[in-house]
Order: sequence, then C-alpha cells, then structure tokens
Amino acid sequence: MSAAPSGRRKRPRSAASIFQGGKTSPHGCDRERRGSGSDSAYQTQRALDDCKMLVQEFNTQVALYRELVISIGDISVTYPSLHAELHKTRTRGCEMAYEAHQKLAAISGPEDGEIHPEICRLYIQLQCCLEMYTTEMLKSICLLGSLQFHRKGKEPCGPPKILDIKVEESSEVPILEDMSSPTDVQQHLWQVSTDIENTERDMREMKNLLSKLRETMPLPLKNQDMAPKHKIIDFLVT
Repeated sequence: MSAAPSGRRKRPRSAASIFQGGKTSPHGCDRERRGSGSDSAYQTQRALDDCKMLVQEFNTQVALYRELVISIGDISVTYPSLHAELHKTRTRGCEMAYEAHQKLAAISGPEDGEIHPEICRLYIQLQCCLEMYTTEMLKSICLLGSLQFHRKGKEPCGPPKILDIKVEESSEVPILEDMSSPTDVQQHLWQVSTDIENTERDMREMKNLLSKLRETMPLPLKNQDMAPKHKIIDFLVT
C-alpha cells in the first residue's frame, strides 16, 4: 500500500493573480494626468513670461535707439562716439527682434486655434515696436545723408585758406578758415557712408521680419490688422 504524499500541493496562481500587482488604480492615473497637465501649464506660463519680458526689453531698446538718432548732427555730440553707440544699439535691437519673434511663434500654437489673450497682446506690441524701429532707421538714414551732404560742402580742395594774413602783436599764427585736415574729412565721410549702408541693410531685414510676423500671427489678429489703428490701440488698453 502506497504512502500518502507528505506535503500538500500548491495550486498554480491564476493569470489574474499574477498581473494583479501590475495594475494601477484609477485614482493614480488621475493624479498623473493632473500632474502632467499642471507641468505643461507651468511651462507655457513660463515661456509666456519670458516672451513678455523680451518684448518689453525690445521696446526699451527701440526707445534708446530713438534718442541716439535725435542726436545725429548735434554739434554738442562727437560723431565717432555716437557712431559706436548707434551701431551697438541697432545691432542689439535686431537680435532682440528676431529672438522675440521666434519665442512668440513657438508658443502661439495653431493659427486657427484658441489663442491666449496675452499672446495676442504681445503680437500687437511686437508689431508696433518693429514699425517704430524701421521708422527710426529711416530717420537715421535721412539725418546721416544730410550730415554727409553738409560735410562734403566743407571738404577742402586745397590748402586751408588764410582769411587774415595780418599778424597782431600778441599772435604769430594766421587765422585759418578750417583747421580740419583733408584726411579727417575723408575719414568722417567714409564712416557716415558706411553707417548709411549698414542701416539700410538692417532696415530691410526688419521690414522682412515684420512681413513674416504678419504672416504668422493668429487669424483673428490678421483680420484685426486690416482694421483702423485706433481699434488696435483700444485692444491694447483693455
């Protein structure tokens, strides 16, 4: 007679019991969805704040450039120092305009989708700043051209003309009409001509960027861009 098994056999675990530990409760899924949604909203708000700050800085840069343009031709300002400030401010302004457009296009979303009101506001502000920027560049070109024309009229064709050859008792130096050397005048004219060419190039680039901005802006703003300017100003104020 055979002996009975000394131990009890273990039942095999069912498939349900095997995969039971891998299940996630519905409450856990909801928490994950809420967490990912809040992270996305935080990143969007952060990108929006960065873009808003950049547009404000570009607006300040345009105002600074405007103040420098007004100084062109002022006798109290030396042109070499003004030339350096104009070039630095204009170059930085162009860089900020490109960066602001890229950041704004990245957060605007689909063209015909729902647009955040702050994004619409930034589009209008950037457009107005670019329009003002190109206007100030055009003003700079006109003032530089006038300065160039005025300087060419004073360009000496020969040795400095002596107005009075009489030597007074207290002086041994004759009075001269213009103490500027021909080399200084030529250097000044070359610098002004170079500034005009560079400003014309930057103005063309900013006008192209303005056209691209109008093409990529949300559809409601494209329709509003055809409206009178006072309606856009009312939108900015509200």
